[in-house]
Amino acid sequence: MKILGPIVTSKTIGKSYIQLRDLFPIAKRYGFEGIILSEPHPKSWISFINYAIKYRIKPFIIYETNEDNFLIQTNKDIQNGISYYNGLNKDLNLKKLKIKLPHVIYPSTAFKKIFQNEEALTIKDLLKYQNELSIFKDIDTQYNLKEYKFKEYELINNKIEGYISTNNLTPEEKKRLIYELKIIKKLKVENYILTVKKIVDTATKNNIPIGPGRGSAVGSFLVYKLGITKIDPLKYDLIFERFLNEYRHELPDIDLDVDAEKRIDLIKALQNEIGQNNIAQIRTYSTMKIKSVLKKSEELLGYKSNINFHSPLRSKENVVKFKSLSKEDKLFYTLSYYLEGLEIAESTHAAGLIISQNDLRRFSPIEKKDIPILEWEMSDLKLLGVEKFDVLALDTLTFLRKLNVKEEYENLNDDKTYHYLSKGLTKGIFQLDSKLGKRLSIKIKPKNFEELALLLAINRPGPLESGMIDQYIETTSPDYMKKILPETKGVLVYQEQIMKVAQILGGFTSQESDLLRKVVSKKRKDEITNFKNKFIITASKQIGKEQATSLFLQIENFAQYAFNKSHAVAYAHITYWLAKEKFKNPSRFFFEYINLKGLDLDILNESSFLGIRIKLPDISSPIGLYTESEITLPMYVIKGVGKNITETFQDSKINGVDDFFDFVIANNINRNIIELLIKSGSLDKFQPNRKKLLKESAQRLKGKIQQLEEIKSSLFGELEKSSKKENETTLQDLAKYEIETIGYPLSLMHQKGLSKSLINKYFNNEKINFNGYAYHNYLIDNSSIIYSKIYNKSLNKINKKNNKKILITNIIIF
Repeated sequence: MKILGPIVTSKTIGKSYIQLRDLFPIAKRYGFEGIILSEPHPKSWISFINYAIKYRIKPFIIYETNEDNFLIQTNKDIQNGISYYNGLNKDLNLKKLKIKLPHVIYPSTAFKKIFQNEEALTIKDLLKYQNELSIFKDIDTQYNLKEYKFKEYELINNKIEGYISTNNLTPEEKKRLIYELKIIKKLKVENYILTVKKIVDTATKNNIPIGPGRGSAVGSFLVYKLGITKIDPLKYDLIFERFLNEYRHELPDIDLDVDAEKRIDLIKALQNEIGQNNIAQIRTYSTMKIKSVLKKSEELLGYKSNINFHSPLRSKENVVKFKSLSKEDKLFYTLSYYLEGLEIAESTHAAGLIISQNDLRRFSPIEKKDIPILEWEMSDLKLLGVEKFDVLALDTLTFLRKLNVKEEYENLNDDKTYHYLSKGLTKGIFQLDSKLGKRLSIKIKPKNFEELALLLAINRPGPLESGMIDQYIETTSPDYMKKILPETKGVLVYQEQIMKVAQILGGFTSQESDLLRKVVSKKRKDEITNFKNKFIITASKQIGKEQATSLFLQIENFAQYAFNKSHAVAYAHITYWLAKEKFKNPSRFFFEYINLKGLDLDILNESSFLGIRIKLPDISSPIGLYTESEITLPMYVIKGVGKNITETFQDSKINGVDDFFDFVIANNINRNIIELLIKSGSLDKFQPNRKKLLKESAQRLKGKIQQLEEIKSSLFGELEKSSKKENETTLQDLAKYEIETIGYPLSLMHQKGLSKSLINKYFNNEKINFNGYAYHNYLIDNSSIIYSKIYNKSLNKINKKNNKKILITNIIIF
C-alpha cells in the first residue's frame, strides 16, 4: 500500500497550500492508496473522511497536541479527540504515533522553487519515502459518517397538531391544513418546523421583532397558523408546493428575519432556554478570489501574464487553453490554479445557527465565544445530517422599531403612500432604495398592494432586460393568459405562476409543476424535453399547438427571471409599512434614517420635495432633533466627528463661546475636532462668523491673544491676516467648510440671487457630483427621475457637451 503523508491542509491557515479538493485527485494520480492527515485541530476531519470515501483511498487521522501525536481510528476516537480539543477531557486515551517525516504542505513541485524551500516535501516526493510510513500498512481505521450521531433539538410536545386550533376555520382553510399536515408528516419535517416556531416564540416573549416571513415558507397555511409567518397564503393565492411537496428530498427552508440590533439578544435568549452550549454559529472561510490570486501570483513570480483567464480559474476554458501556453504562463497558471479558493481567514456564517438537544462540545470542534462557533463548515455538517436554522439580521426591522411602526395586514390601501412611491420618492424604502427601484416605481406606478408586490418582484436587472416589464405595461399578453394570471396582466412574473399555468394548461399535478419550475430555472435540458412534450400535447387541446409551443418557450425564457411570489408578498408588507410611515411623518423618517445610515443627496432632494428643511448641526442639540418642517443634523454626521465625541457633548450645557472653549479644554477635545465643529456651523448660534472663530480657537488653544502677527491655519493652507476684511466669512467660505465637513453646502440651499461666478466656482466642484441635467425648474438625475418644481433656482439650461455627462452640482440651491 502506497501511503501519502503526513499532510497539513489549507484549513490550517498560513501553514499549507494543499486544499482537500486537490489532495485526493493528485494522490489518485500518483497511485497512493492511503493518506495521513496530521493537524493540531479537528477542523478538516469530516471533509477528509468524505473525500477518502469518494476516491476510495484509506484515511488515517493523526491529532497533534503540544506533547504527542495521537492516532484517531474510530468514531469514538473522533469524539474523544473533539472533547479534548474543546477542553472537556484532560487526557486522550489513544494510541501514540511518531512520524519522522516533515509535513507535506505543497501540492506541486513548482511551489518548492517558487518559495525556495527545497527541504519541504510535495505530494510527488512521498513516493520516495514509503519505508518511513510502513507502520500504517498494518493500521486499520473505521470511520463511519452515517453513524456519527447528531441529536437534533426536540420539544417536549413534538406533535404539530398540539399547536394548531382548527376552531373558526373555513372549509377551505381546513382542507388546506389537512393537506399540508399530511405532506409534512410524510416527509418527517415536523420537528424542524416546530424548532423554528420555538425560535419565533422566544423572540416574541422577549419583545424582539421578527419579520412577517420570507421565502417559500410564506406559502404554507400551517406555518402561518403556527405563528411563524404572518401572511395568510390563501388571501394571496400562494402555493404550498413551492415550499414543500412529496418530490422534495431536502428539508424546507424557513428563514427568519430579525431586528439587526436584537439578533444577538435572541440567540442569548435561546441559550437560556435550550442550553449555553446547545446553540452555535457556523464556521465559514474567506478564500482567495481570482483578482487577489492573479496579483499574488504576479508578486511571487515577478512576472505578469498577459493571458486573459476565465473566472473561475479552474474552468474548462482555462484547462483547454493550458496546453498552448508558454512555459512562464504555464507556471503562472499552475500557481494561480492552486491558490484560488485557498482559505485565508476564518469567518462566521451570517445567519446560520445549529441547535442541538445535546452539548455541541461533544460533537464538533468549537471556538469558545459568548455564542460558540462550530468549526465545521455547513457542507461538513450536511454530511452528518445536520440542518441549520437561518436567522438573518435585517436593519430595516431595526428602523421600523425605532419609528414605532405598527404592523398592518389588512386595508393596505393608503393612497398617499402609492402616490409618492409612484413619484420615485423611494429613499430609505425597503427593496426600492436604488436607482433601478426609483426608475421602476415611476414606470409601474403601483396603485395597490398587489402592484407593489409585483414591483418588488421585477426590481432586478433581469426582468428589465427580458422585456417582461414592457409586456406588463403594454398589456400585450394573450387573453387566455390574462384570464389565468389577472394580477400580472397575463405576464409570467412569479415562479408560482409557472406552476399555475403548468397545472391549468399542461395538466401537471402540483408536485410535477414544482419540478418543472426547478428544471427550467436551472436549465436542465434533458429533463426539460420530457416536460415540454407533455405540456405541448395537453395545452394544445385548449390553445392550439402553435400557442402551446410558444408559451412553453416563454416559460423557459422567463423562468430564470421569475420571482418567488411568497417572498415578494411578505417583503411588500415591510415596504408598505415603511413607505406609509415616511409620507405620514417625513421629518421623523429622514431624521431616523440619517441616524441609521447617514446623510446623502437623495435625502436632501426628497426632504426638499416634501417641504422639510435640513439644518446644520447645533452644539446645543448634539444628537440632533426634528420638527414637522425641520431637521437639525446630529453632530456625528460631521466627517471625523464620531458618536463618542457627540455623546461627550450631550450634557455639556454650552451657552456661549466661552463655555465651549472651557468645555473642550476640560475634556481634552483635540484641535482638529474643534475646527471641524466650527467649520460645520455647529456654533453659528453663538458666533456666525466661522472664520473669525477659527482664528480665535487657534489663539485660545495656543494660550496666546494676538501675540502672533500670522497664524498658520491647517484649514486654508495659507496665512491668515488680522484685517477686518480677511476675517469675514464669505459664501465661498461657507461652501468650502460645509463640503469638507458635511459633504454638502447646506447654508447655500436658502440663498437667493447667487452669482454665476459663485455657482461655477463652487457648485461645479466634483466634490459634490451629480450626474444628470437641470432644466428650468426640473431636475433629472441619471435614473431618469424627474423632480418637478423642487428648486427655486437652477441653471436655465444645461445640455450635453461633446457627448459627455455634465456634472450638475447646484441642485440644492433655492
